[in-house]
Amino acid sequence: MRVLKIISIESSKLKLNITPEYGGKIINFTYEDFNIFRPIPLGKINLEEAYKGGSFALVPFSNRLKNAEFYFEDIFYKINTNAFPHSIHGHGNYVSWDVIKKTKSSTVIKYEHNSNELGWPWPYQAQQSFSLKDSECTIKLTLKNKSSINMPFGFGIHPFFNFDDEIKLKFKAEREWIGLPENFPTKTKLVDNSFNINNGKKLWKTEKTICYENFEGEVQIFWVNKNKEIKIKADRVFNHLIVHVPNGGKYFCIEPVSHPTDSFNLAHKKIENIKNQFLKPNESFTGSITIAVEQ
Repeated sequence: MRVLKIISIESSKLKLNITPEYGGKIINFTYEDFNIFRPIPLGKINLEEAYKGGSFALVPFSNRLKNAEFYFEDIFYKINTNAFPHSIHGHGNYVSWDVIKKTKSSTVIKYEHNSNELGWPWPYQAQQSFSLKDSECTIKLTLKNKSSINMPFGFGIHPFFNFDDEIKLKFKAEREWIGLPENFPTKTKLVDNSFNINNGKKLWKTEKTICYENFEGEVQIFWVNKNKEIKIKADRVFNHLIVHVPNGGKYFCIEPVSHPTDSFNLAHKKIENIKNQFLKPNESFTGSITIAVEQ
């Protein structure tokens, strides 16, 4: 283990700590004495260990790619596995990022991906921008295709929250994928667990993960007994929402993302009207997600 550089930014209400070398992760995000994200230890961090806390960027794809392979524009690609035999969560979580801008309340970090690194043939640049104002944090994700051919992509964020209270959620989504993401679902149905935007619903406490389709871009999370509430607002590109509770339920994840599990293969097989998002050579795309503490 070694001590890593921590980038700290703050507003009048919020404090945010980031480790660029450790996957460009947010390791601590607080509102006064309330941990918005489940914190990762601030001291020594083992780079080989995936701590279930903080938040990280999902780039250039989210969730799993079955057997770490896919077709894009009728060409077959095989990339590196990191959850054998599959590939999960893209690259950003596993690499070092560089700081390119820093103020008291904001910072920008970037990752330069070289061709064929981790088996991904397209060179690209990813940027994360973090800015704080009063009780609001804005995260901007930008991807730029630096190759000479079209590049498929997807992105999002993967925050961890403490499951140390009764949790209630409010959001709207039209459909949900049938089955666990690790089983690579291929069909959707109308939403069963309706977290109605008007009334909300308690989050399940058993082990379960659901990927919601046609998510409308706003989630409210309530820690009922702590009397705490946050609101997540995501740009329209993040039209899927993954809600995850692990075995034991010490934390939960609410992940706004731009595509479902195994999206590139679903698009190739024309399943459930999934379309590939792609960047043309030298094209870039930015999506924003805002997390606000409701007072």
